[in-house]
Order: sequence, then C-alpha cells, then structure tokens
Amino acid sequence: CGAVDEGATVAGVEMQPWSSYVDEEGTSGTNLAGWYGEDIGHVNSQFLIDRGFGPYNTGEITAEFCKRAGGRVNPGLLRNYVQQSGPMFDRYKEIYDSYADERKKNDSAVYMKDTMVVIDGEPVADEGAFDMSNMFEYPLCNTQAAWSGANVEYPISCGGYKTWPCNAQFYGYQGNNIEYVHKYIVKHTQENGADWLFETTGIVLTQNENGDVTGLIAQGKDGYIQLNAAKGVVLAAGDFIGDPAMCWALLNEGMEWGERSGATADDWTQTGFRVGAAHKMGCWAGGMIEPSPRGWMGLGGGASGPWGTTPMLMINSEGKRFCNEGAIPQLTQVCLRQPHGLCTWVSDANWKKIVGAAPLDHGAPNFGMDDYMVQLEADMAKVELGNPEGTEVVGANLAERKMMKGTVFGANTLEELATLLGYEGDAAAEFLKSIEHYNELCKSSNGDIDFGKDAAYMIPIETPPFYGGKGQLSHSSSPMMVTLSGLVTDETQNVLTTDWKPIKGLYAAGNCLGGRYGFGYSTPMAGNSVGMAMTHGWLAGQTAAKL
Repeated sequence: CGAVDEGATVAGVEMQPWSSYVDEEGTSGTNLAGWYGEDIGHVNSQFLIDRGFGPYNTGEITAEFCKRAGGRVNPGLLRNYVQQSGPMFDRYKEIYDSYADERKKNDSAVYMKDTMVVIDGEPVADEGAFDMSNMFEYPLCNTQAAWSGANVEYPISCGGYKTWPCNAQFYGYQGNNIEYVHKYIVKHTQENGADWLFETTGIVLTQNENGDVTGLIAQGKDGYIQLNAAKGVVLAAGDFIGDPAMCWALLNEGMEWGERSGATADDWTQTGFRVGAAHKMGCWAGGMIEPSPRGWMGLGGGASGPWGTTPMLMINSEGKRFCNEGAIPQLTQVCLRQPHGLCTWVSDANWKKIVGAAPLDHGAPNFGMDDYMVQLEADMAKVELGNPEGTEVVGANLAERKMMKGTVFGANTLEELATLLGYEGDAAAEFLKSIEHYNELCKSSNGDIDFGKDAAYMIPIETPPFYGGKGQLSHSSSPMMVTLSGLVTDETQNVLTTDWKPIKGLYAAGNCLGGRYGFGYSTPMAGNSVGMAMTHGWLAGQTAAKL
C-alpha cells in the first residue's frame, strides 16, 4: 500500500496462487493457510487507543527491543517500526473500512467448518454461516491483555523486561481468519496501480554496470519473465525455514546444540516453501546476511500451565529451582542448560494472582477475552485432587480455542503433589526443600536473593489445594515456525554491500530484513513479527516510490 498510495505502479511477485489466500467460491469452509500469522503487533494506533491501550512512550518500547536483542540490532529500524506501526495500522483499517458495502455483501454469511473458538463460555458451532463483515470488532479481533481483575499498569515489568498490550489478533472463528481483511487490502492495491503476478517466483535481480538494481527475473507458469524497475525492488520473500542447508549453516548456536545431540542438517528438514529466496538474491546482488547470532521464533521454555508461560515457580528433574521464572525471554536458553528430563511448575490456591497479572510475551496468558478467567476458575475448581492422570483445563495463551487445553495435577499436600508429578527419592525430598526455601524468600524483606524475581510474583505456595504440571527439558534444539535473520540494511531498509555501501534500488522487508531481533524472536508485544513486516513493507514502498 505504501507505494501505490504514493502514486507508483507496482508489480507484486508471489509464488503462491491466489486460491491459497482467498476461497473465491466460498464453498471450502476451511481456514486458508496462505496468510502466515494473525496477530499484528503495533503501537499507538487510534484503534488501540480507542480500546484503552495507549498512547505509550515509543522510545521506551524501542529500547526494550534493543535490550532483549543484546544490542545486536539496528535501532533505527526498530524505532521506525515502533513509531510508524500505528499510522500503518490506521491506514490499513482505513482501507478496510472503505469497502464496507462490499464486505457486507460478501462476508455477512460465510460458510465455515471446524471452528475453533469459545465465546462467552460457549463453543461456537462447528459448522455454519458466520458474519465476517466487520473483522475489527470483538470477538473477531482481540487484543492480548492482562486480566482486568488484576488491575495492572502498563507496561508490565517482570524479570527486568517490559510488555505492552499492543496488537490486533484476527482470530475470527477459526483462528487466523485475517483473510477477511487482507483480501480488501490486495483489492485496494489492484485498483490503484498494482499488478499481482501469482504463481510466479523471483529468481535473480538484474543490475546495471554500477551495481544498481534495475529489476527482477522471475519464473511463472509460462516460463521466465523480466520485470524492469524504474524505482527499485523491495525484497519481501520471507525467511529460510524451508532450506535445511541454510538453517544448518546460519543458525549457528542452534546447530551446535543439535549437533551435540546427534542431529544433522537432514534432521532439520521441514515442509515449507520459504527457502531464503530473498536472502540469496540480495547476496548475489552484493549484499550480506547479518552476522551471528541468528535465531528463529523459539518461545518460552520449561514447564507452563494451560494458561501459557507465567512467572510461576519451576523445578527441574533434580527437584531444584533453577532460575528467575519472570525473566521469560531467557527461559529457552536457561532450560537448555538444565538436566535433561522432567521439569514442573508449582502453585497453590492462589494461582490466579500470578496468572492474571502475568506479562504479555507471546505464548503468555491472554485475557483480551476477559471471560477466560471465568472459564479458568471453573475448570480449576474441577481439578480432581490425587488423580494420577491429572485433569484437563482450558487453555488461555491464545484466543479461546476449543482444543487448547493443558493437564493440571492437584493434591491436598505438597508430598502428594511431588508423587503425582513424578518425583521420587532424593528428587522428591529436594522438591519439598526447594518449595520450603522459596516460601521463605517470598516472605523475606530482602525478596528473592537467589535469582531476583520481582516481589509481585513471589507468592508463597502454602495454601491447599496445591497444583502443578509437567514439561520436558532436553539439550537439543531445532528451528521452528520462522527464522528471523536477514540482509544488512541501513535504517531506510536499503540493502548494503559487504563494504557497507547502499545498493541503489534494493530494499528489504519482513523476515529477509536483518537488524531486528539478534538472538531470536522477542515480544515486548505479541505479533510484532507480522506487524514489523507490514510496517517495514509499507515504509519501503513509500521510500522506493519517492526515488
């Protein structure tokens, strides 16, 4: 949209068919997988402000991204995202709103099956006609937030990190029903100077004798075509999760963990069409991929309840507490360095005090649908004490989905809970000793002198019934979802050569853009990978159009 709004003529090259994105016949009833991601993380849009979330200090949020990445980022790129994501989203919604009549005609009674959500405590019908004509209204669009009864102030500070309620989550009725927004954005571009070439794959960039990018050679159903660019080319072809050789060569820390556990590049093979095409084209044109560490979208770690990742007490296979559970961005790496095997979370009758006020990292409790707490309390009240199989409890770390559940074990005593969780002998004795010591820290005026967890989350575990759940730790690691390392650019997203000079006419956006994450995915707000891709794509289009 950025380029067409500036009056440019645009050719969009997309390897998938349009049918991967939109069910034009309206008969399949399925959730189309072409759109990858349903959460749009952004800051200070009028949409969020109207929901009571913001405005927030953009410099504080930019600093949080930089901190989580250990400085291995381009702060200018992150500043641009944080400051411009709100205007991007407002423009996004403005375009969507302009198609009100067409939406009403097309989307008021959409046939769907295999629905996933629960609304106001009741599962939505598995199949039927659903009104998808206003995707920006609750409950079709949710915003992750803490439980209203916790009365938290934003940003939530926990473990030395901050999180904000800054996203729009288009779950719809099936999860990822963002199709019913995006198709109108595509239509807007088509009506204003964009020609979309579906089932066409970019192969190599064209350049003049000075190295300036002048276009693209692509392959479509009828053979090769050459597209000549008067302004420039924006690479936005995603990550390289589908190329195991690239993953093995570039995801160095993960590769080392995998190799030590006996894995090879072949073990990292995944089904996927995102094979680093933009990374390769950018490097062939003289650019470079950002240096190590290079990560992927790995989240959380250890043991988490049905509510997702929270700062609850965690205990390893030896019965020992081993970290600041509130430092959620560190958990993946901390857990890799613990003994292999059992890991548990432990709480008591006061579990709600932590769950309701937990930070908002991706995969953490999501009370954007506030009736979640009502359902959680109802399910927790049904946990059968002493049942060695545990009891299923509704999940709360995404939208209210029918299949999102977790197993909770309940007991009248901590000794009984240790047995239910699988601790025996010395490990069981250490488990009890660890909880006793933890309770002492919770009550101490000095707080958590072991690992430094925030006092607000140091809730003693002494009020029955006692609850816990299981996880598994290992010393192996493999990429998942998407990789997050890309081409080195300046803050305008202009790709740089290995001599750190801009390549005229070449820009990058999305997961082929470097300088955003450093170690791996970080979430001061959920959905920022999609939000960043949309914002940087919008900005790169504007920049190229003005050349």
